[in-house]
Amino acid sequence: MSNQAIGAPKGAARDAYVVLDEHDRIVHVSSVLHSDLGHWTGHVLWDHLPGARDVYGPCFEEARSSGRSVEAVVFYAGRLKRLTALPAADGLAVHVERLAELDVTTLGTLTRSLERIEAELDGRASARRDPRAPASLRALP
Repeated sequence: MSNQAIGAPKGAARDAYVVLDEHDRIVHVSSVLHSDLGHWTGHVLWDHLPGARDVYGPCFEEARSSGRSVEAVVFYAGRLKRLTALPAADGLAVHVERLAELDVTTLGTLTRSLERIEAELDGRASARRDPRAPASLRALP
């Protein structure tokens, strides 16, 4: 693999990223994620994250097929994350930003973590709305 995919996240994303080849095999892990994912280098991502293909896969496939970066907010394994998939000719760099995590230590911590996740998702939904185009079924033919 050339440095094209590895170099992509340095200018376009933050420090937490992995680089996947065309078979979703991990070929590089940034130092920030190395303690969590470094031992998976050389392995197919889906072999270690059961059910994640259904959650992460659509974002990865859209980036590959469109040739553009794709951002998605996903919930998997008790964590809310923002993924940014950056395609390159020889791989896919995936930036991972942890937004919130479920804390099941007590009922109180669980409640607070669910509130943080809800607020984060509400913020994402309202940010996507275009105030110039109010929703109306009358606009449809």
